[in-house]
Amino acid sequence: MAQVKDPVCGMMVDSATAEWKSNYQGETYYFCAESCKQSFDADPAQYIGREGSGGAEQHEPPFTQADGMTSPKFGSAGSGGAEYELLPEAHDKMGTPPKR
Repeated sequence: MAQVKDPVCGMMVDSATAEWKSNYQGETYYFCAESCKQSFDADPAQYIGREGSGGAEQHEPPFTQADGMTSPKFGSAGSGGAEYELLPEAHDKMGTPPKR
């Protein structure tokens, strides 16, 4: 299980189980998501050798993958704002709204 960095977003990917990969100039690159692979394939030179450049913007995908499951990250648009929903106990403490 070798961990390698996705050249597009910087996320660590297991090269043994990575679903998305591309070959460029004799090297194999691994990706966390199909969108990262597509970005790389469109312009590989943009992503090669930029590590440590400091000027390139890095991002993390808005999801996590673990044990074969994909989940939206806390605070991402894909989470549907669930992180702002009150816990059931908090609803109970608030009581019922006043009647008008």
